[in-house]
Amino acid sequence: MPSSTSSSSAEPAVSVVIGSNAPQALEACLAALEPQRDGAEVLVCEGRTAPRDVRGRFPWARFVERPNALVPELWRDGIAASNGDIVVLTISQMIPAENWLESIRSAHRTLDVVGGAIEPGRRLRLVDWAEYFCRYARDMLPFSGRDTLDLPGDNAAYKRTLLERTSDLFGDGFWEPVIHRRLKDDGVALWQDPKVLVRQGRSAGWRAFAGQRLRHGRAYGHQRGEDFTRGRLLLGIAASPIIPFVMTARVLQLVIRKRRHRLRALVAVPVIFSFNAAWAFAETRGYMDVLRRR
Repeated sequence: MPSSTSSSSAEPAVSVVIGSNAPQALEACLAALEPQRDGAEVLVCEGRTAPRDVRGRFPWARFVERPNALVPELWRDGIAASNGDIVVLTISQMIPAENWLESIRSAHRTLDVVGGAIEPGRRLRLVDWAEYFCRYARDMLPFSGRDTLDLPGDNAAYKRTLLERTSDLFGDGFWEPVIHRRLKDDGVALWQDPKVLVRQGRSAGWRAFAGQRLRHGRAYGHQRGEDFTRGRLLLGIAASPIIPFVMTARVLQLVIRKRRHRLRALVAVPVIFSFNAAWAFAETRGYMDVLRRR
């Protein structure tokens, strides 16, 4: 495991920022956090408002409303509103393992950035499995601790000093691939630890996730396209019809390599492909928007 440049004799304060666009899943997430919180600040940044009874059950959580915001925008606002020396990012759909925060605190004694594993939860439907494979096949156990650019933003923790250093990059939202590239270029180790574990609960359904893919994909196309030449934008647009096939093949390769849930992945292929097609279509629209602006 790489060592960090940071050191402190006192236990650092922790802030957990939960991007919540699935309020029906929030109760399970907060219930899993409650017994292990140990003074950690918890901010629920809501794109969709949680039921009143959920808010009442967890008075120690601070709720920040940002109607219709994307998760990267919710994370950005949560980071700005938080106070901890370590800022942990996740989403309401994730159910932390019982030692999640303990594992994060332990890892941050020697690291500046740490991500973890994301496992499937219980009683998932076909659409939930498709969402899981589409987003988290790379983060499924087993894997050994590793230095990787591809940390999952839905289960990652950062030293605040690093977030402050990269704040110029997330004015339009905390898009972790962009932040991670900057940190990597600056020589920061991005460590993925299998002991830092969350489980994905049920999703809000096909329509909700496909809509999220459309919104996120277009925003990502805007952000990525700004750094592309005109020729690179045109190439990306021309290649868009094959992208869903490539993305789906990569997912299946990852699952086969892990030797887990392979039959479920094969059954879910049509739904996985539909989600990847939504992303590719939206990312291409983002490139076209950039071309029109120029």
